[in-house]
Amino acid sequence: MKRFIFLIVLCLSTGFVVAQSPAVPVQTLRTIVSRNVADTNRVNALLDLSRYYIFKPGEHAHDLDTALLMTRQARFLSQSLQYSKGLALADFNTFLALFEKGDNPQAHAFSKRAIERFTRHGYWQELGVLYENMTRFYTIEGDELQKKIDCYQNAMMAFRRAGNKGKQADIYKELADHHQIQENYTQALIELQQSLTLSRELGRTDLERIYDLMGFVSSKLGDYKEGLTYGLLAVKIAEARNDTSIQLCTTYNRLGLTYFALGQFKQADAYFQKSIKVARYFKENAYVLNLAGNIAKLLLQERKPQTALRFFRQQVQRYPPVTAESKLIVAHRFMDIYAELNDFRQAQQQCDHLLDILAKKGNGGIGAAPLYESTIRFLIKSKQYPLAHDYLQLNEAQCRKNGSITGLAKNNLLWFKLDSIQARYHSAIQHYQQYMVLQDSLLNVTKSRQIAQLEIQYESEKKDQDLKLKQQSIQLLTKQSQLQQNQLHQAAIMRNSIIAGAVLLALLLALGYNRYQLKQRNNQLLEAKQIEINLKNRSLEQIVQEKDHLLIDKEQLLLDKDQLLEEREWMLKEIHHRVKNNLQIITSLLHSQGSFLKNSEALAAIRESQNRVYVMALIHQKLYLSDRLSSIAMDEYIREIVDYLITTFNKGDQVQKKIVVAPVSFDVTLAVPLGLILNEVVTNSLKFAFPATRPGTITIELRLEADQSYRLIMGDDGIGFPADLNPGQSRTLGLSLIRGLSEQIEGMLEICRQNGVQIRLTFVEDKKVHPLV
Repeated sequence: MKRFIFLIVLCLSTGFVVAQSPAVPVQTLRTIVSRNVADTNRVNALLDLSRYYIFKPGEHAHDLDTALLMTRQARFLSQSLQYSKGLALADFNTFLALFEKGDNPQAHAFSKRAIERFTRHGYWQELGVLYENMTRFYTIEGDELQKKIDCYQNAMMAFRRAGNKGKQADIYKELADHHQIQENYTQALIELQQSLTLSRELGRTDLERIYDLMGFVSSKLGDYKEGLTYGLLAVKIAEARNDTSIQLCTTYNRLGLTYFALGQFKQADAYFQKSIKVARYFKENAYVLNLAGNIAKLLLQERKPQTALRFFRQQVQRYPPVTAESKLIVAHRFMDIYAELNDFRQAQQQCDHLLDILAKKGNGGIGAAPLYESTIRFLIKSKQYPLAHDYLQLNEAQCRKNGSITGLAKNNLLWFKLDSIQARYHSAIQHYQQYMVLQDSLLNVTKSRQIAQLEIQYESEKKDQDLKLKQQSIQLLTKQSQLQQNQLHQAAIMRNSIIAGAVLLALLLALGYNRYQLKQRNNQLLEAKQIEINLKNRSLEQIVQEKDHLLIDKEQLLLDKDQLLEEREWMLKEIHHRVKNNLQIITSLLHSQGSFLKNSEALAAIRESQNRVYVMALIHQKLYLSDRLSSIAMDEYIREIVDYLITTFNKGDQVQKKIVVAPVSFDVTLAVPLGLILNEVVTNSLKFAFPATRPGTITIELRLEADQSYRLIMGDDGIGFPADLNPGQSRTLGLSLIRGLSEQIEGMLEICRQNGVQIRLTFVEDKKVHPLV
């Protein structure tokens, strides 16, 4: 099997098969097989023995042939016994043996057969392990990386249905590792947080790789403080566990990169030296060359290009590059060194070599953005401006595809430098403004992660404190004092919950008042600007009648008017952006408060409040991202609300959705109450309509009636309302909100009990409805 070595370590040796070594001794399995009794025990023994030969250390071709023979015997016996699981596992074992033999087409065919059998009979654990093994079909180069990710996502769905939280944590970690190779750092960080949460629930202590990846991804997103915190934590755990694997090389290297980004070059060099020592011990050329490149980059930063050149040449001669990734590393670093030495001929050769490898082989596991950034800097320095412009466009497209905000920010800064050199000042200013906007966006993301980090730190300290109190109580307190302490603890929880609720209510009121002030201030500013424009227009009309040569001044004033209108549009977008960010902060606060509550009703209330805030935040996010500043496309808005709620209640595998929405846009004053009504209806369906594992469908329809009114139909095919519940008179919060919001938009509300629950809302849009193009 081809082995790929990059900045990450893909631990392919763990968790790939049902059992690499049989739980029952091999001799016992052979005894069961030799009895020749036609039962499921013999089938299972044959399958266990076949796996033993597949994964036997130092296996030979005849071992794999023996494994295939036993698998065929298990298949024939399972057919005669009508043993469905035996048939599925036989296909699985055949796939494993053929894959080990290198017969990938046949292995792929048997993997499909195993998938069909596992899915049909609901063997979710085995299906997850199969998909996990299928990732070995693909490398992390080019389009194969996405296929590898797809296999991991299918494995995650299977393990989730099997209820295996341990495997879910492992798969989240692998998904994050591969998404960071795609430079999709935001998604990677979300998956790492999920892996960390599940690992803590299971009481795991081997968290160094999760922390290592979290530090690396945080640094890639520009949050070097958090990157340093996680990196040091990963090193601390690894050294405490006396880790001597190649993974330690990656952990040291990433921590060194974070120190380098922070400008702490002495600490960066110390960790680079530790990392390269591990790489040399394992004789991994690709690792050594990558680390030698980092040390050379450090020497360039210290204004020692000649020293960097000598050092890097020595390492390349001693550890010659073999893979395309290693050759990319060498060409990239030599190009930087020669460019710093102003040896443009040598730098150009390395640049051409690097771009040729990228075109033919791709970037493999190396991020494309750093390669393009170095290339663009060299092209600008060597005055190859048209070519630099082309690669700026290429890098921007790549960063947008990967969702890399950091890469886009750096690209805009490089574009600003190129435009400034070429005296294209208007374009330069635009690119610099875009750079600042992206930096502001990164700052908001960083603040959100810092809040989550403080929460993690607080929980850790709280657990340590609880442990100390528990030890003291065992030694000093009697049963009576323990009971009193529990009562006091419950009272404190209730008091804190009340205080937290009051604080959240005050925040919501403050947010509403702040939004009202922003709108008032904006309206006053726009009115003042409009008056100013009107006065200037009247003056211009008088001047035109008197003197023709003042036409130029009038044209300038018209340009000022256009600029003011553009500023108005920008200010409205900024308002929606700020309101959206504030609502997201409230969501984070609700989430943080929820983690301290143990009362199920309080937790449910917190989660429902988060959903309502999300509905309002989604409005402002869409207004900020859309060219229409006052209307919302209802089709996309409704689908995102339903998808979010199904995901929140973890009902994706149980509940289907059927959504038919007319292609219209509503004003935000109508879209907000409709979104809140939809949130309440769908929430009630997900909570009560489908108990246990009962499947079902949620139906949403928005259509234009003949009398130019609109009808919103929401329903489910669940168990319906309780027999003793009158929806028209119920005083529950959800139904009260639905009735109140319906009255607010002067709509007619109908609640029917047929095939579950169906709610119809008929209303008229007073303002103009914008058909979607």
